[in-house]
Amino acid sequence: MIFILLFTALLIYLFIVYKRAKKYKYDTSKDYVYNLDKHLIYELKTTNKTFILEDNYKDFDSLFLKINLSFNINSYFFKPFIKIKDTKHFFEYGARGVRYLNISYLKEKSNELILKNLSLNNNSLSIYGYKNNINLSQKILILAPHADDAEIAAFGLYKTAKDITIVTTTAGEQGSCNYSDLYNNDRTANSLKKAELRVLDATTIPLLGNVNYENSITLGYFGGSLKWMNKNRDKEATSNISGIDNMNLFRKVSHSNIKLDLETKPIYSSFLNDLEEILKQVKPDIIITPHPAIDSHEDHKYTTQITIEAMKNTKAISKLLLYTNHLELSESYPLGGMHSAVSIPPNTKEFYYDSIYSFTLNSNLQIDKFFALEAMHDLRDSLIYISTKKAFKHLNKMFKRQVTGKDKSYYKRAIRANELFFVVKNENIDKLK
Repeated sequence: MIFILLFTALLIYLFIVYKRAKKYKYDTSKDYVYNLDKHLIYELKTTNKTFILEDNYKDFDSLFLKINLSFNINSYFFKPFIKIKDTKHFFEYGARGVRYLNISYLKEKSNELILKNLSLNNNSLSIYGYKNNINLSQKILILAPHADDAEIAAFGLYKTAKDITIVTTTAGEQGSCNYSDLYNNDRTANSLKKAELRVLDATTIPLLGNVNYENSITLGYFGGSLKWMNKNRDKEATSNISGIDNMNLFRKVSHSNIKLDLETKPIYSSFLNDLEEILKQVKPDIIITPHPAIDSHEDHKYTTQITIEAMKNTKAISKLLLYTNHLELSESYPLGGMHSAVSIPPNTKEFYYDSIYSFTLNSNLQIDKFFALEAMHDLRDSLIYISTKKAFKHLNKMFKRQVTGKDKSYYKRAIRANELFFVVKNENIDKLK
């Protein structure tokens, strides 16, 4: 009997390890591929897992600590993390190799690494630092491919900044809906309501971040259409939802200080013209938009790529702060739970950036960000309010996510101790791919 129980437990353990390993699209035993050498500040050794920062660490707005992890069997079964002060830094199940901790928030010279279900390969550490000198009093334009992207990526930053404009490029009507039971599985009705609510959220929820209503607009292009429009520049795009054929239902620009056509067609030239007019009228010093090389979503990639074309056409001079809400290698990034740190994402090949910027969120900003995301209709699991059966279905889904490690909740992924951006100078935008 004992043998059977042990054998069963072993099978369950192996199944969990297998399921957790499958969620990554990369080998978690390999080093992250980054060349940060020119930003190396100094190297040091840990003593009893304690490291001492040198006096100049406060000169840098963004600091990263390079470590090397070795095999630890516990990391396959329990969540592996390192705690520094009150902030946790999570890693993949079974993580090994070179990783980077975001230590931009540290305020003291002496710090201790508290390892849970992890082991260090050696005691050698490297500290990298960036002086980005981001001025939050300058004009900042945030491009959100969908409602909620601006909040997920940069709510803490934009609530702290002084002059913010948020442009949501698509209606986001495609994909699954939370309201199918309410509409008897009528996909067209579901999608129309989804788009209506996303437009409402995109234009009003920034008020929670002190952004004036007239500074939040939605362009209304069909979700999933930006790549198609880029490849078929003389043709009108259509929604992939049957029965939705008028993008102007989702275009909300009349209330704005930015003067755009109140109605337009879903064609490449219209989208490019919108972006050019926005750049000319806003004249942003900083543009926050997805990184086209590491974000997997096509609407994210092409929002940025077509913005770069508009920047060239208008000779706009703006620094880019690039984010990812859908990392190509893993939708689970950033790893770990709420209030933990966001560090450099897993990477298997080089991509372009000039520097890395970490914006620290204090506890109050993290709470404010939670309420901004909670106000987003599309981020809620609306099914749990419909019936007890649906609530249990949701509970079962959450249990499976915990077992397999595939919890993709934006509350866990976005409400963090910091927001992370890859910085590209205006003169280097041609290097982005």
